[in-house]
Formats: sequence, structure tokens, C-alpha cells
Amino acid sequence: MLFDVSIARCGSYDPADVKEALLAALAPIGGLDWVTPGMKIAVKVNLMMRVKPEKAATVHPQVAFALCELLAEKGASVVVGDSPGGPFSLAYLSAVYGGTGMRQVLDAGATLNEDFSIIDVVYSEAVAAKEFQITNYLVAADAIIDLCKMKTHALMAFTGACKNLFGAIPGLRKSECHYRYNTHEAFANMLVDVCQWCKPRLSIADAIMTMEGNGPSGGTPRFMGAILASFNPHALDLAGAHLMNLSASEVPTLDAAVKRGLVPADLRELTIHGDLESFVIPDFQLTPKHDVKLWGSKNETIAKILSGMFASSPRIARDRCTGCAECKKVCPAGAITIREKRALIDTKKCIRCFCCQEFCPQGVITVHRPPIARLLNRK
Repeated sequence: MLFDVSIARCGSYDPADVKEALLAALAPIGGLDWVTPGMKIAVKVNLMMRVKPEKAATVHPQVAFALCELLAEKGASVVVGDSPGGPFSLAYLSAVYGGTGMRQVLDAGATLNEDFSIIDVVYSEAVAAKEFQITNYLVAADAIIDLCKMKTHALMAFTGACKNLFGAIPGLRKSECHYRYNTHEAFANMLVDVCQWCKPRLSIADAIMTMEGNGPSGGTPRFMGAILASFNPHALDLAGAHLMNLSASEVPTLDAAVKRGLVPADLRELTIHGDLESFVIPDFQLTPKHDVKLWGSKNETIAKILSGMFASSPRIARDRCTGCAECKKVCPAGAITIREKRALIDTKKCIRCFCCQEFCPQGVITVHRPPIARLLNRK
């Protein structure tokens, strides 16, 4: 069952529909038979920011509720949590739990994480992140369930199970990771390292309503009508990316996982339970490509010239910017200032991590791809 992925149809977030679809997705891979009474399970949900479920930027609370209800029926002790990009604190997380509707899981017998202690990790098997910090509630669990939201992502092309576990890194320390691992390859390897260290027992994707375009927060909700499940987070991501017409080589985290032998590059090597092809959306809108391999010259001057010609970068629609300064707070390079109640990016300082684009609550920051890069990489 190493590369098994199951997909089930779900037409809405109606409670009965979601529970039926979740059971249908879990059944071919053995369901929750591995859960035993008294087991402590941490459900790591994607709660990237305080936003209503209808925005499709976070896991819908009804999916989390259905999962927690099934786990409670097995006698498990369940805690639901995340560490979004803001402060890892009770005040901040309480607002996120409320704004995303995630308090609903309390009615399913689960609790919401209120343990804000942090553990230092040394991971000798890592490719990039040999040392990092992680949220203690995940460490304290007997098993982690990775409950992700399927979306586009400006930096990583696609966000699913692997990227979701970046939320294991506490709060604003994620910005430090962006600055430390400041190439697509290094950042992707760091994400795979964290995922491998966490060893999620099960990965589930809320792909009922996905996000296309300017993801992971400012894009457009797009109905896909599916729930996916797998014991392998990278296999789930390979199947999920296919639904958006992305191959493993086009998703940095998948590319890194393939190189490590964690998942095959070819979708045909997965064992798919369900009609995966019927869920593919041919015109799914992606974020612009980054052309990251075009400026790898060892000559610093040439590298800068090529980077300027081909590199994608964040662009602010200043006429719609409210000057809320959320982008400034999360920018690891300190490249953003607020002038005349509008955000301004210093392109010389910008490291193109797209944190600003990811956490802009107004969705007014987008990925800009230079015309020459678009011209030379037409399909």
C-alpha cells in the first residue's frame, strides 16, 4: 500500500455527503482500522490565515468535523491544530480557529490545540533541514493525520500534503526558513525533510472546493468535488497535482521526493482506487512558472542579469492595497515598507519567497512573470 491513493466523489460540504465521501475514500486503503482506543491523534489542518471557509484557502471545517467524529468513534483522543504565519500564540490561534469555522470540531469530541511549546529537532537524515523547531502538540501525538487543502501555490506550484506540514514549524519561524532556504530546490527539500520527520500516519486532501489562480490565499475557488486519501503524502500529492495538470517535475516538493525515491515520477506507478481521470480539470488555472533553472550560472554578474530577465516576482496592485502591513510583517528579507498607506517592495532586497503574496488578506499581490520568460516558455 506504499503508493496507494484513493479518491471519492463529494458533491458538497453537506455533513452527510462529506462523511459518506470520507468513508468511501478511506475504505480501499483499510479505513481507520489502525486507530486504537486511547490513541492520541493530532490532526494537522491547513489554517493558513483567518479567512472564511468559502474562500477555499483553508480546510473546510466540515471535513475536519467528519474525520474527528470517525476518530472519536474509534475511541481516539483527538487534537486539531496548525501554526499559521502569524504569532504562535493563544490569542492569534483563537482568532484563526474562530474565523475559519474550525471550532466546529469541538462538537465532534476533538479539542483545538492550545499547547504552544516548541521542540528543537536534530534530523541527521535530512537533505536540507538538519535542525529545526517544531510544535510540541505534534510531537506528543501517537500519530499525525495530515489533513490538507488542495490549492495552487505561488512558490511551490501546488500545495497539498507535503506543504501542509510546513505548519509544523512554529509561527514566524517559517519566515526564517524562507530566508535560510532561499532557492526553490532548497526550500522544497526543507519541506520534504519536515514532512519525513513528522511521518504522517495518514494524509487526506479536501479537494471538494479547491483554489486556482493566485493561490494559496488570493486565488479563486474552483469546484473539484473530491476527497483523496493515502498513507503516503507524496503519492497523494502526485495524484492531486495531476488533477491540476501538473507533473512531478513541475512541483518542486514532488521533484525532491522523486529524487529521494519517496514516490515514483510516473503517475501510472501509483495504485489508484477510484476514477482519478474523471476529476481532472483541463482548464485549471495555475500560478505563473518561475523558470528557476534559467539563472544558475556560476558567474555572479551573468546570474544577476538572467535573474532580472527571467525571474518571477511579487507585484502589488497598489490601487487596491489597503496598507494593512500584513505583507511587511511576514517578509523575511525586510523588503517591504508602507508609504502613503500603500505597500512597496524593494526589489533589491526581495528574495522572491512570495510570503507577501501568500499572506495578503486582500489578494492584491500576484506573481508577475516577465514577458521574455513567458515568450520563451510557451507550450
